[in-house]
Amino acid sequence: MNMHRRYKILQTPPHRFAIGQQVRMKSGGGAAANTGAIFEIIATLPPLGRSFQYRIRDAEEKHERITTEDNLEAHDIWSNSNRNSFKVPG
Repeated sequence: MNMHRRYKILQTPPHRFAIGQQVRMKSGGGAAANTGAIFEIIATLPPLGRSFQYRIRDAEEKHERITTEDNLEAHDIWSNSNRNSFKVPG
């Protein structure tokens, strides 16, 4: 009898952000959090409750932080408030 067929292997969903990706902290992260700062994902960590954790670092800071996935948002060129700077001159 094959015991592996009796039990389903639980697959954890993938992390939303990858190592090396740039992110920002969402507003409401506390008084110490600078929501305009850009952080880089240094490491992916196991979940805390239902939200994955990440080790992040700002280039201007010398220390790292740990935060949960629900407190982060991706930083890309479209999140910039000056979107006209990406248009091709016509």
